[in-house]
Amino acid sequence: MQGVIGVYSKEDVGTKSLYTLYGVQHRGQESAGVAVAGDRSLRVWSGTGLVSRVFDERYTPFSHPDDYAVIGCASGESIEGGLPPYVLETERYKIAITLDGYIPKKQGESNENAFLNILEEKLQVTSIIPAMRESMWSLPTAYFSLVAVALDKKEEESTLIAVRDPRGVRPLHVARTKTKLFLASESAPVDVLEEMGESFDDRRDVVPGSMIYMNKEGIREEQVIEPHPAHCAFEWVYFGRPDSVLEGKSVHVARKNLGHALVKTHGLKRLYSVEKGPKSYLAIIPVPDSGRSVCTGVAEGLGVPADEGIIKNAYLGRTYLIYDPSFRKTASDLKHNVIRATVGGKKIAICDDSIVRGTVSESVAKSLRKAGATEVDYLVSYAPIVNPCFSDPADKPLAAKPFKGKSIEEIGRLVAKGLPSIDHILYNTPENVVEAIGLPLEKICTFCITGVNPFRKVE
Repeated sequence: MQGVIGVYSKEDVGTKSLYTLYGVQHRGQESAGVAVAGDRSLRVWSGTGLVSRVFDERYTPFSHPDDYAVIGCASGESIEGGLPPYVLETERYKIAITLDGYIPKKQGESNENAFLNILEEKLQVTSIIPAMRESMWSLPTAYFSLVAVALDKKEEESTLIAVRDPRGVRPLHVARTKTKLFLASESAPVDVLEEMGESFDDRRDVVPGSMIYMNKEGIREEQVIEPHPAHCAFEWVYFGRPDSVLEGKSVHVARKNLGHALVKTHGLKRLYSVEKGPKSYLAIIPVPDSGRSVCTGVAEGLGVPADEGIIKNAYLGRTYLIYDPSFRKTASDLKHNVIRATVGGKKIAICDDSIVRGTVSESVAKSLRKAGATEVDYLVSYAPIVNPCFSDPADKPLAAKPFKGKSIEEIGRLVAKGLPSIDHILYNTPENVVEAIGLPLEKICTFCITGVNPFRKVE
């Protein structure tokens, strides 16, 4: 997963792109990079770490007066084999791209380079826009939100390009006027730009299957492939910023709805005996940050106040993106600290977005026990993850996978048995997830919790 941005502006494009890139930092902390272009040059800067580390005082000098197009990314994926953005140079073009998504590829090859290999073949017989169009047609099992900047060395001008696959699995937001174009993985970074004084004539999600591009002739948009939406449900559960709106649906509201659904599905008012008001033995707390909105929904549904019981070190990134189990546990231990005054001597109902492998959940619960919690219940906003994403390895370890086909209550009991610091795990149903998001089922990808593969719907 990574956050992508694109900016086309004749006024201070470097600073504007940096502000936009900060807004997608939550989608990746492994590396950051930009490609900057004007009439005669295209240059790339990238490095490991957060945006603020990679682009400090060095950022301003590379924004020259004739620059007007920038793409960038905050990547959470493996950095083996180089850092994005990746570059392709042909006799006529120099092109840099970055994307959030999945392209079928050879082992060890990046998604970007896999796309560039296809694009290079198309460029042998046509120009950049038709080549982009044909590359989209040739990837029926890929999903991607892609931004690119292409320097036409013959015409001495650059074009900013954005494309989104026809299923729209990964989000992409666009804001525009006649003279400027902004793209970002989510809407929240554009909200911030507006608060800082930017104004736009139009703001919306990029239509799945479409391409938007801008050069000196202006902005153009075309529907390359008929849209067949299958937006990733996990965007609302975990990936997205709570202040973002994806496909017209608030991430924060969806997570609160998931909290209310947990209360109703599992009869939590009765289970925690809170029908007549708060109980001194009980503390409702979130795993920050994506558990906060869920916790608000649970507390509203129960009619009791939520509290803070865990403080997160924000500088350690997202442990979901760490694949090594021992390192993931260490990162979780360093990332979370317990407020003993909140949890000591109490039953803890802790609200989290999901349980994937269980390593982090057990680590957090163990810390709560050490701080004096008498019991620990995990209230999980998502349904049991029983399938790895169709772009992940089939043998990816998942805590709930061995129990596929059982009820959510059974899966909760069986997963909890393998996590000794947790007393009960209470999941939402797949139906609850879809209802909480608020989009029709046929427009949401729920493969990881239902096994329904959106790529089998369309030939």
